[in-house]
Amino acid sequence: MIMICRKEFISSCWQTRVICCPMYILTKKLKLLKDRLKIWNKNVFGNVHQFLREAEQTLHHIQYQIQMTNPSDSLRNREKMAQCGLDKALEGHACFWHEKSSLSSPLERDRNTAFFHRITKIKN
Repeated sequence: MIMICRKEFISSCWQTRVICCPMYILTKKLKLLKDRLKIWNKNVFGNVHQFLREAEQTLHHIQYQIQMTNPSDSLRNREKMAQCGLDKALEGHACFWHEKSSLSSPLERDRNTAFFHRITKIKN
């Protein structure tokens, strides 16, 4: 079903009626597809860097509250949830740089994003 949705998404861009020379039609449809894919990407994945910053800030804020006040069960539970959110954001961030670096060998759960960033810069 996901494939059908992707096909329908792409075919809807290609079925848009554009009148002009064939090369202009191709470039116009590619630009339309690019714009729609950008919107889809933001809606589905969001900004990976922003999610990481927010997760770190949330965890730091909760840990600060724990240090300043008497640690309660609710604060400990919130800290665990924030830590899980940070782990998920770190995993997404590492996946982002892994895909960006176009490495052929899968390095699972490696959070060394500086390494991936350097590889990407070297390739470019």
